[in-house]
Amino acid sequence: MNITMAKVMLSTILVFLMQLTFAQQETTYLITDFDGGGILPNEWQSYGDLGSHGVVSAKPNSDGKFYEQIWNGKKDEGYIVSQSDITFRIIPKKKLKEKTITNVFLRMDINCGGAPGTKINIVLVDGPNDCCTNDVNWQYSFVKNTCEWETIEINLAEFGYAYDPNNHEKSIDITKVGRVKIGVDIFSGTERQIVQFDNVALVVKDKVEVTGYDDSTSIPENSRLKSTAKDFLVGIAVNPSRVQDTDYSALYTKEFNSVTAENAMKMRSIFKGIDEEGNLSLDWTNSDLIVDFAQANDMNIHGHTLVWHESTPDFLKTFEGTNQEFESIIEKYITAVVTRYKGKIDSWDVVNEAIADGTSDFRESVFLERMGTDYVKKCFQFARNADKEVKLFYNDYNLVFDSKKQKGAFAIVDDLINSSLIDGIGYQMHIDYNFPNKLALKTATDLIVDRKLLVHFSELDVKTNPKGSIKEFSEKRDMEQAQKVYEVVEVYNAIPNEYKYALTIWGLKDDDSWVTPRYGFPDWPLLFDSSFGKKKAYSAFIQALQN
Repeated sequence: MNITMAKVMLSTILVFLMQLTFAQQETTYLITDFDGGGILPNEWQSYGDLGSHGVVSAKPNSDGKFYEQIWNGKKDEGYIVSQSDITFRIIPKKKLKEKTITNVFLRMDINCGGAPGTKINIVLVDGPNDCCTNDVNWQYSFVKNTCEWETIEINLAEFGYAYDPNNHEKSIDITKVGRVKIGVDIFSGTERQIVQFDNVALVVKDKVEVTGYDDSTSIPENSRLKSTAKDFLVGIAVNPSRVQDTDYSALYTKEFNSVTAENAMKMRSIFKGIDEEGNLSLDWTNSDLIVDFAQANDMNIHGHTLVWHESTPDFLKTFEGTNQEFESIIEKYITAVVTRYKGKIDSWDVVNEAIADGTSDFRESVFLERMGTDYVKKCFQFARNADKEVKLFYNDYNLVFDSKKQKGAFAIVDDLINSSLIDGIGYQMHIDYNFPNKLALKTATDLIVDRKLLVHFSELDVKTNPKGSIKEFSEKRDMEQAQKVYEVVEVYNAIPNEYKYALTIWGLKDDDSWVTPRYGFPDWPLLFDSSFGKKKAYSAFIQALQN
């Protein structure tokens, strides 16, 4: 043996030994494989009629080798996640009580059975009863576009709260998890959806490599949000008093290149009345202050918002004229605002939050009542008539994870696309430190990109105390918030450049945020602390753009 060959062999042996040394240690508990080989070791119990393999029963669409479930029906029928003919009982016992959810994974082989575009929901349920009588449910959703078998492995830490997005219980306690339910989301994809799955298992890993934000990586002192984001605008929500405050304005101009008026451009702030001749009384004081500040500092302006149900003046709610007269007033108002700022404001949220939570229906409002179900389209047309060049956006919240609301919003959007009246969509990113997961963010964002529209993550804040369970901002929660900000920025930065518009932070400092006053307990949802200091979330934003 020559020296060169000996070195090669030695190198190979060293690599092998290193792999053994650092190999991932894991324990796998197979729940079922559908062909009689499923086992339930001491860490798991079967329950009721679920049998020795943890499967409810042998269904006609199970071939004994894998389980297949089919949904044939209309998208507006049934439940979002309960099209589940199969349920697995998985009661964690003592050996899992010391494990954190970041170390526990759900693994399975899965296929979409010849129906590409099937949206699959996997739900963890906290007890033996059906979904809607339980206290807590956690959901993970993804779209299976390629119909071929693949093994997926989902960290339980990526599950978010299901059914009620307003409920603040979103942290998984592994000792509460009782069942796994698998179903298709009938409000997405085709009317015929098929999901096949096999070899369902829980995997507990000793060490899990955390990808994303790295607290040990230092950010250069001269880093700036706006200069690090080379392909899109980084925006900040402002108000008139703060753009005149040197502490705020210095940081605005240093870090951001776009502004959005938090309230000063909403209808209630500008529209003050109507005289007997039908002339509008408009107050431009506060909106002009923001426009002048942005122009003086060469900053982009995103207009927010022309029509919003929560900022409707009382005199419009009680207007006694005809519906046609009401519509004419709205047209005059939109025309006046858009015309005044033509060439100064680059984009407008024309209508904000038109769809009711948890439904695909229009939210009740005076605009719906007086102008009809096409009031959104009419408002977009009024704005387009006033300025042919300005970018027009529809803006709403919970569109990342509320499937019914998402369906209703995109029905509006698709109609606007057909009439060439819309340029982009704003996703309000009022989210939690642990919800929604990154895949849900990407899947929802793809809905905009697939329509070749501009994407605006329009109102980013990350709640760190959604349950009100903590009294102080901890190091752990600081890190978790930073990780979520990293994921948001990473998803946004991966959008094709031609569809990027802006990522706007909804406030500068924690003590400025709307979150604490709204929910009644302390929170720290922004990138800067109450002393204008940079938080880990700031570093995570920068880091996500540099990696």
